[in-house]
Amino acid sequence: MKKTILWFMLMSCVLVWAELAKADEEVQIRPVDAYLSLYGGIASPFKTDVTESTSFSSSVTAKDSKLDNSASIGGKAGLWFTAPRKSLGLDLGLELDVTNFGPDQKAGQVLATTSGFNIVTSSVNLNATLIGINFLARLPVGVTADFPNGRWYPYLGIGGGVERLTFRTANSTNEGRDSSPAFQGLGGIKVFLFKHVAVFAEAKYTHASHTLDFQGVGVTATDKLTVDTVHGVGGLSFHF
Repeated sequence: MKKTILWFMLMSCVLVWAELAKADEEVQIRPVDAYLSLYGGIASPFKTDVTESTSFSSSVTAKDSKLDNSASIGGKAGLWFTAPRKSLGLDLGLELDVTNFGPDQKAGQVLATTSGFNIVTSSVNLNATLIGINFLARLPVGVTADFPNGRWYPYLGIGGGVERLTFRTANSTNEGRDSSPAFQGLGGIKVFLFKHVAVFAEAKYTHASHTLDFQGVGVTATDKLTVDTVHGVGGLSFHF
């Protein structure tokens, strides 16, 4: 009886090993999964405090200036590394991410200030381009021979870079620029339509603080503000 059980266990182990070996043969996982993505959606900035100082007066802070929603468009180029999947169950990745949006300041807002009086905002056209590097992790789901990186996967990322903000007031033709360090965090889901083509939906938070210098007739003004934005985007990816 014991010999029969031992023989059965041995044969079971052999069969399981054979099935695993067969699965490894069928699902060929490449060490690197490279991709290019294009996306578009909506950027929704948070309200921001604006601290302004001029050559004639000390600084004053206006509270809760509203920035406009805008289109959010961009592209990515990235690499997924599949070696960590054996030990972590996850793939790790690195991507270059470029995002453009326009968080214009709305005109006609009546804002309270730290000095106890109210001000009325003027229109300021703002255009932001964030270039960042993201560190990523994904969980492949539905791995098959046709979809070795999963039929779909959720992913998370965190990164940073530089945000370049151009600005111009409504009554000025001169455009100013400011580049500042930026942070971003993101999460999304990607679904493969074909082996090398996928669609994805992503939510991303971006943060940067800027200093804007405005030159007027006989006066120089400096505004400091923070641009915190949530981006909801969707796009198309090509994997190679």
